[in-house]
Amino acid sequence: MKLLVIGINVRHIACSAARAGHEIFAVDSYCDLDLQRCASKTALLMQESPDRMEAVTNSFIERFHPDAVVLGPGLEEARVKDVRVLNNPTEVGARVSDKLWLAGWLEDEGFTFISTSSSPKNLSFPALVKPRKGAGGVGCKLVSSEAELPGDEGLIFQELIEGRPASVSVVSTGSEARALSANEQLIGTAWSGAEGFRYSGNITPLEPPDSRLSQMAEEIVRRLGLVGSNGVDFLLTEKGPVVVEVNPRFQGSLDTVELSTGINVFQTHLDAFEGRLPTRPRLLQAAGRAIVFAPRDLKIDEDLSGPCVADVPRPGSRIKRGDPVLSWLAAGKDRSEVLARLMRGITELDARGFKRELHSK
Repeated sequence: MKLLVIGINVRHIACSAARAGHEIFAVDSYCDLDLQRCASKTALLMQESPDRMEAVTNSFIERFHPDAVVLGPGLEEARVKDVRVLNNPTEVGARVSDKLWLAGWLEDEGFTFISTSSSPKNLSFPALVKPRKGAGGVGCKLVSSEAELPGDEGLIFQELIEGRPASVSVVSTGSEARALSANEQLIGTAWSGAEGFRYSGNITPLEPPDSRLSQMAEEIVRRLGLVGSNGVDFLLTEKGPVVVEVNPRFQGSLDTVELSTGINVFQTHLDAFEGRLPTRPRLLQAAGRAIVFAPRDLKIDEDLSGPCVADVPRPGSRIKRGDPVLSWLAAGKDRSEVLARLMRGITELDARGFKRELHSK
């Protein structure tokens, strides 16, 4: 199948689809080296105003004439024409991605969730402020008092709950759902340069395992009527798992799920649109992905490709402080071995001197 995969960052989706034997036309904001290697053709997605993105997406459909399109991060709600779309329906994805709507739905359905409001009135501090729509922890802020509350629109306010971040990767036909794996989430890992609540990777499988997570995630995805690859995020608290959000799209855990189980996530996604679910995969090993963030403005002067590196930036790329640089992958017999290999790999990467400051203009 000829597939157009388009979004802000689509390397993980496009390369999984290529490994499944499909011909890939990939369009994103980075055109990383490993994306270029797995796609037949690539193009840069320029930053456009939101109201222009649908027109841009349709222009690439007219350019590449794919059999189907996969809308990646930032474009999942785009409406396209004259081609099959391998995503949740636009209105469904938009509703589920709305954290305020989802909190109300979770309450109505009887799931344990984080108390969420569109107003800071009666908010207990410390509290969490985040965009009503968004991903990756971008824009999330811890506030300790009313004086620290931002005045921006489109924010929601949540009680702060202590817990261990986790996620479940689920594939669904719309009426049935199958959990592929439960994963530990890495959030704000200082050793990879992440700050605050930024999503910075995964370790698969979650250790120790919690059978409740997969069951809850399957039930949530099934009741929402989602199709294809979806994810449910949790906090593991002393009182049990609490649902954080539902991601009606491919997740950042795709790499570690594939490394840990040997399955092809994109193919399970495609099969789900045909009404087929895989058997529950057997875990072969532990696997991890750590996103490396820039400690300062950087210029990448060399090809950083390697067996453990993904999202490889093109030489000459300029990366702003706090933005992702690349991902480091590792596998091992268990979580501790994987975590050690991730941290050691990033230390070795630092030693190669890739963190060069930009010269002043």
